[in-house]
Amino acid sequence: MTSLSTNQLGLPHGYRQQPVNLTLDANRQGEAYWASWRIEASARYQRHVYRWARSLIDQRRLTTVLDVGCGVATKLEEFIVPTGAQVVGLDQIAAVDACRLLGRSGEFHAVDLESPNLVAPGRFGLVICADVLEHLVDPSHTMRVIREATENDGLALLSTPERTRRRGRRCMGSDKPEHVREWARGEFVRFVESCGLRVIRSRLTPQDETPTRSVILGEVAFRLRMTGRSRLACHSVLCAPG
Repeated sequence: MTSLSTNQLGLPHGYRQQPVNLTLDANRQGEAYWASWRIEASARYQRHVYRWARSLIDQRRLTTVLDVGCGVATKLEEFIVPTGAQVVGLDQIAAVDACRLLGRSGEFHAVDLESPNLVAPGRFGLVICADVLEHLVDPSHTMRVIREATENDGLALLSTPERTRRRGRRCMGSDKPEHVREWARGEFVRFVESCGLRVIRSRLTPQDETPTRSVILGEVAFRLRMTGRSRLACHSVLCAPG
């Protein structure tokens, strides 16, 4: 499998993508990937993204939700299932097996998110893809499915780590083995829009459950170039079909 070029992905010239990732159905320690410690850790991240998703469902009275790369669906169970919306999740077989073992509510399908044969399991009022795209060598197939799965009047909510805030403005690669690449804010918007979605809102939040307002001063210092990083390192974009 060959990674897309930096130009195709909206990345700057000279950015160093990794040729592979380690987001596999096996843990590097030799135990099952979804060990209890990993399930617990996964619950701490992207919580702001799922809170935003919950607010969209409530405000627009959305009734169908697809989560692309749902993991073990902890945040789906906490934030989305209580809305009463029909929930469908896509991920690797180990994650889907874990969802069933944990008794998660919803319908779950084991898929290869990098397969050109990937098919959308229907159309949805809201499609979520939270911190998944940076793991994929070729994210174009997943982006196609996100676009196809979003109803004409629906929404897609995508998030990814914001490279410059997380690693510094001069960073030109990811040192995390699971991440093939990481985007800066404007780069990610360009990539998403090149895939046929229209970005209607962009939001920066902490990657964990830290309250956003508690780290705003650090973001101001980052923008004034008084510091090299910011805690607002989770970048979410709300999109409509292009």
